[in-house]
Amino acid sequence: MIRFLDEKLFSLQWPWPLVIIIGAMVLFAIAAYLKKSLDLGGAAGAFVMGVSVLWSTGFAGFLLLLLFFVSSNVVGKISKHIRTRGKMVEISEKKGHTRDVMQVLANGLMATIAALMWLLTSKNIALVMFGAAVAEATADTFAGEIGRLSSRDPVSILTLKPVPRGVSGGVTVLGMVAAMGASVCIAACWCLWFSGVTVYQGLLVGLLGFAGAVVDSYLGAGVQAMYLDPDTGLPSEKEEKDGRKLELVRGIRWIDNDMVNLMSNVFSAVFALGMGLLIGG
Repeated sequence: MIRFLDEKLFSLQWPWPLVIIIGAMVLFAIAAYLKKSLDLGGAAGAFVMGVSVLWSTGFAGFLLLLLFFVSSNVVGKISKHIRTRGKMVEISEKKGHTRDVMQVLANGLMATIAALMWLLTSKNIALVMFGAAVAEATADTFAGEIGRLSSRDPVSILTLKPVPRGVSGGVTVLGMVAAMGASVCIAACWCLWFSGVTVYQGLLVGLLGFAGAVVDSYLGAGVQAMYLDPDTGLPSEKEEKDGRKLELVRGIRWIDNDMVNLMSNVFSAVFALGMGLLIGG
């Protein structure tokens, strides 16, 4: 079915394939903005990434990226609803569930680069990079959103000591299982939707997606900036509150959650490239 759609689209006379792709991405970006899944900057970033991925990898890559976006938004809304009803106490996050351009870049930049590499080289390793980047972004999102629903408090991945719910670097068994499941799901779809890839490469995609989520937790616990909220006594991702600068209690000030997400996503994609070069993929 995917190959059929690709053949129908790209067999059209130029410039109709590009016109259709741009038109479809405009509608997608507008819909995401109106649904408040993306702000204006995030919608613009998603438009550029969507056009690049669909043009480079066809419907297989676009559907994989769409699977990440839709599933992440759905699980985020469900998790927030359950936490709100359960009145779970959490730390103060810097950003809400409406993604801005930095969040879009953190989760989609490496996938876009990999897609363009595939367009230029037609090497399977570029597709492995693409799959690993999408798998990592999905695994990390699921780990955070589902992990917060755990009946047990999270522990720091570095010290194994309990930490407040929602703190970067805090992990739960439920969250780790969710991350692994999400990564495996993306890897399975990657294998099914892309032609010419191998099961071994699919296993690599799933493994690196999960590994990237683990790296994200280590970075979150070790270098991400966290501040002390004097009103609640809880750590916060926000550097100021009501016009007051908050005290930095750990991490590096310029490394926020978006930077951690980008770094872990780069890890998965670059590691996939390295593995591919090592085995001649």
